[in-house]
Amino acid sequence: MSLSFCPLDGFSVLRVSGPQGADLLHAQLSQDFQHWPADQARLAALLNPQGRMLADFIALQWAPEQIVLLLDASIAASVLQRLRMFVLRLKCTLDDASAQLQRHGLLGASPADFPAHLAPPTRPWGVRRLESGALLLRLPQADEAVRCLLLSDASQPAQQAHQTELTALPALPVSEWALQDIRAGLPHITLATQQLFVPQMLNLELIGGVSFKKGCYPGQEVVARSQYRGTLKRRTYLVSSAAPLQAGQELVHETDPGQPCGVVVNAAPDHTGRYWALAELKIALAEQPGLHLGDVSGPAIDIGALPYALTAPA
Repeated sequence: MSLSFCPLDGFSVLRVSGPQGADLLHAQLSQDFQHWPADQARLAALLNPQGRMLADFIALQWAPEQIVLLLDASIAASVLQRLRMFVLRLKCTLDDASAQLQRHGLLGASPADFPAHLAPPTRPWGVRRLESGALLLRLPQADEAVRCLLLSDASQPAQQAHQTELTALPALPVSEWALQDIRAGLPHITLATQQLFVPQMLNLELIGGVSFKKGCYPGQEVVARSQYRGTLKRRTYLVSSAAPLQAGQELVHETDPGQPCGVVVNAAPDHTGRYWALAELKIALAEQPGLHLGDVSGPAIDIGALPYALTAPA
């Protein structure tokens, strides 16, 4: 595999600027934004008061007193409006910087596929600032390949040069990039799935998206109760089907055909046309045969294996 690239226009970038931007995010999101090394990205969720996810984010420190949040473009406008409600007297502003900050995905078989000036960070979620000022984030993978996200400022000539360089590389289909996220077990909230899931239902605390040591934030009591009282009955699993899958579709199990047992979170086809998805399912039914799309007469759904355990380490 040589290095390939994919424009990530399906993700928007919200920018939080000002000396109290981190305070705003710390108070509103599920992650700790007050003890945060600049060379690491943060996963986080925005919840409603009932603990249901309105959005998930990849957060990076773009510049001094400036944080950027990457999220699905279908929900960016509503999320920006909601976060602005909580600024009040804090010294910070929020805007959509998607037109200025370009997002590109890079995929190679190993670090050796990357040119020296784009050398990836050594570990997933590591961030490296390039000489041009752009940021390179390494993402988790289900296999030995190396996948990075390049964030660059289109208004800066040195960073704009990355665009010319990348377009000379083999193109990676957007569906393939989505498939890599799915196989890595990285869910994304979209318009079809807003307010359906508590973070643990999407395994968010297992992949670093929830801090249980920080203070309160909207929905925090529900998240804590799910974590410490053993009330969690649903998790997200890797599934596949010969039939097309899409976010928001319901899944049904033969043992309980009268009601859905799960929901497709994200889905994408592989090169053979088979669809793979992350699906939130009842834990009690997830590993029993008899899972179908839509109803019990619908296409069969098979369970695969995620690259991480579905239980938190002791």
